[in-house]
Amino acid sequence: MLDFNDNDSTAHKDTDATREQLRASLIDRLESVLNTLFPAGKKRRGKFLMGDVLGSPGDSLEVVLDGEKAGLWTDRATGDGGDVFGLIAAYLGADVQSDFPRVLDYAADLVGQAVPTQSRKAKKEAPVDELGPATAKWDYFDPAGHLIAVVYRYDPPGGKKEFRPWDAKRRKMAPPDPRPLFNQPGMVSADRVILVEGEKCAQALIAAGITATTAMHGANAPVDKTDWSPLTGKAVLIWPDRDKPGWEYAMAAAQAVLDAGAHSCDVLLPPDDKADGWDAADALLEGFDVTTFIASGPRMCVKTTKAMTTQDATVWATDDALTLAFTSRYADEWRYCAAWGKWLVWTGCRWQPDETLMSHHLIRAICREAALKVDSHRLAAKLLASSTVGGVDRMARSDRRHASTTEEWDADLFLLNTPGGVVNLKVGVTRPHDRADRMTKIATATPKGDCPQWKAFLNDVTGGDLLLQEYLQRRSG
Repeated sequence: MLDFNDNDSTAHKDTDATREQLRASLIDRLESVLNTLFPAGKKRRGKFLMGDVLGSPGDSLEVVLDGEKAGLWTDRATGDGGDVFGLIAAYLGADVQSDFPRVLDYAADLVGQAVPTQSRKAKKEAPVDELGPATAKWDYFDPAGHLIAVVYRYDPPGGKKEFRPWDAKRRKMAPPDPRPLFNQPGMVSADRVILVEGEKCAQALIAAGITATTAMHGANAPVDKTDWSPLTGKAVLIWPDRDKPGWEYAMAAAQAVLDAGAHSCDVLLPPDDKADGWDAADALLEGFDVTTFIASGPRMCVKTTKAMTTQDATVWATDDALTLAFTSRYADEWRYCAAWGKWLVWTGCRWQPDETLMSHHLIRAICREAALKVDSHRLAAKLLASSTVGGVDRMARSDRRHASTTEEWDADLFLLNTPGGVVNLKVGVTRPHDRADRMTKIATATPKGDCPQWKAFLNDVTGGDLLLQEYLQRRSG
């Protein structure tokens, strides 16, 4: 009779030895390990206290630090508990039995990362246990990998989701000043960075191999209190949530990013057929072609307010001056067709009709910029009035740099606009998108590849007649 259990006895012994060796190392440096894993925790009377298995501030979960029970933990809020390996598994969201090799690997990393730390008595802080256990956490590091802050997410029963930041420097529940950007180590060598709303979206893109970041608190982040300097010299692409707060935040963040020295900043335009609130995480979850959307999706180029220069003579703070400021900044990206009664904006691959009064939004920003520079409250009020915004809009329509006629749009019938470029149907050559083509329409796919099945079909139905095949291909587009 064969005893298959004997074949694995050596492996089991090796695993047991590794486990006990790691357990001894973890217990030997337990406080240092816990401080590394749960930086918001605190020591009190021989125990390490925190709010939950994700390490949010609080004291409902305690870990024994000394004696025979060192490493054992109990969460009074949930009734869970176990040894140090069980705690690591709970932190990872893993099953301590079926995922034990993963737990061992992480424990080994922790032993290598943990460094002795001198604990100090922390001030008593307001408990956050009333929110329940944290449901997610995100660590904010500086470019060198040093911890700056931790953001915890809570989903209290019957309430709205809440986010609580923890400042690693001050060791208290409060946002750092200034507020950092997420994923700074990952942005160091990147030329292009995707700015999204919230850590969940940023983490989803990062997991897909895309360099992404977010400001702390997403669309609710105070733009003026955020340190945007890690984006200096980079091409920034903002992916806003498909809702009004998301768009308003995107435009405010775009100016802040450009003022911080970003090389360029574009704002992606979410598809019209998506639901309100649709974001990058939703896109990945539903199998949306994120790579193509980032590479060639519709977008609006944002120019810095510092680019409001013009050589035209005018009187400052008048509608004419404001119109010239708008044109000097957006002459390349905006056209107006009087016959259609519409503004059109260049998205990077086509001219898209402005159906959300985005032109008014940009004009308001220019008027607001001018109003902040005047000393007279009456003049500032006049600059911000709806009549001024409307007047600037009407004057800009007639500027020769914006004005267009119907005949110049989609004029060349032998040019096919696709997400990957413009195809010249006469010669079958694809070239990059160009504003000068004045194309308002775009196909949903880009032609590429050898199409062997299509060619075999043509050869079959034409009896090998090459001239007829060429004609049929031109005829079918």
